[in-house]
Amino acid sequence: MAVTIVVTAAALTAVPGSASALPAGVYFQNEGTLSGWSSSYAQKDGVIRNVTSPAYKGSNAIEAKQTYINETGGYHSETLKSGAQSVGEDKFYGQAIYLPPNWQWHNQNVTFQQWSPEDPEGPWLLMYVQNDQLKYGGSGGISGTIGSISGLRGTWIRIVTHFKLAKDSGAFEVWVNGARKVSRTQTVLPKTSKTMRWSSGIYCTGWRDGQPAGQSVLSIFHDHARIAATYALAEPANW
Repeated sequence: MAVTIVVTAAALTAVPGSASALPAGVYFQNEGTLSGWSSSYAQKDGVIRNVTSPAYKGSNAIEAKQTYINETGGYHSETLKSGAQSVGEDKFYGQAIYLPPNWQWHNQNVTFQQWSPEDPEGPWLLMYVQNDQLKYGGSGGISGTIGSISGLRGTWIRIVTHFKLAKDSGAFEVWVNGARKVSRTQTVLPKTSKTMRWSSGIYCTGWRDGQPAGQSVLSIFHDHARIAATYALAEPANW
């Protein structure tokens, strides 16, 4: 059974780093807490919760955890930021993620963040771990390999993703630990929707129709999430 935790607009007023206190050029930020996201939820026996360790900076992070229960269907545990970006806008999404030291490399897609159109809604672009590679892909005609993270289990991995939502002159870029790994200019549009949301957590896509190729309990930790106007502002190392 899905468990949903909804963060109301009223709760945002008490959150440090809420819109009234954000630096110029920063549209959203979260320092590893469930508070401040538009909503969060976990399917089946999944968990989405605050933890104190491991943490990238400070004393908080979000653990997104899923456990295989020998049934098909969705295995999501995610936080969501609605209305993250509209067509015509140019924004950067930064966060730090942590794969535990005992993470087993395997050939199933384990998504840690995705961007989806909102009206109508649906999957569009996923970013995920498969074997020891970071990859991206989905239904929007944007797919590829970012690079190897074979030596980065048990460390915080900083990832910044750039979207310019436009036809022909759109942009998609990815930086990992300060190095630009992907830079593409093409049509980048979330299907027929004029807006998209950002989801961060874990989605074990291989479990939807099959059994785990690796561990049956998986956690990915998330911290220092930002949506900003520039790479420098979105880079977790800079704030």
